[in-house]
Amino acid sequence: MTGYNSLRQTFDEVALLYNDARPCYPDELISTLIAITKLHKASTILEIGPGTGQATKPLAKQGFNITCIELGAALAEVAKYELQDYKNVKILVGAFEETTLQTESFDLVFAATAFHWIDPKLKYLKTHRILKDKGNLAVIHTNHISDEKGDIFFKVSQSIYDRYDFTDKDREPVLPKNKDLAPSDVDKSLFKLRHFQLFPIAITYSANSYVRLLNTYSNHLVASKEVLQAFLDEIENLINNKFEGRIEKYFSMSLSVAQKI
Repeated sequence: MTGYNSLRQTFDEVALLYNDARPCYPDELISTLIAITKLHKASTILEIGPGTGQATKPLAKQGFNITCIELGAALAEVAKYELQDYKNVKILVGAFEETTLQTESFDLVFAATAFHWIDPKLKYLKTHRILKDKGNLAVIHTNHISDEKGDIFFKVSQSIYDRYDFTDKDREPVLPKNKDLAPSDVDKSLFKLRHFQLFPIAITYSANSYVRLLNTYSNHLVASKEVLQAFLDEIENLINNKFEGRIEKYFSMSLSVAQKI
């Protein structure tokens, strides 16, 4: 698990940039989560890996009691600053796997672009144990999807990714279409899937803002500073010289909600 743990801890190195560069979750996704799980003012929520609190804040505004467990101390500090006005939010620093949590104490456990980092041996077992009867697990993923217009920038940039070993050269890289996305896997002995929905968004990036985004991805952050900088320079030059300084990037935020059985 050493390499795995190393990857999941890389985000802490760029906490402020992560807060600034990562795409936010659509309001419709948050409202759907609230509706499907039937959250109310007395509901108790545990968030795994809040990062800098991007998905936490819209729920905090609703007055829910939220406990967050964040592995990265620097990320947690940014989240505490971003959420300082919400006394209904408590942020713990540590690993979800190692944090002591009371049995059957939460109505909802959720993770936004973080659940895949949790130890597979514990992620469902521990979540099931700390959820109340018929409580819900919600998993949000940020998916990179095709623009369905030819994916020109994606294809042109692949040679740069290959040159710096950021791709699997034995497999042709392909962006999925929205219709290809599926619900998050759940342990069917512990949970039953209740709801799956996609929330597509498109964001226009300048060359500079796009390389700032790339500088928050774990597979890039484990590279040497020299390799990473050379890679980012080439991507920035490509956007400026071949795409008039701007590209449009397509994402689809997926929401999977499963109920404890």
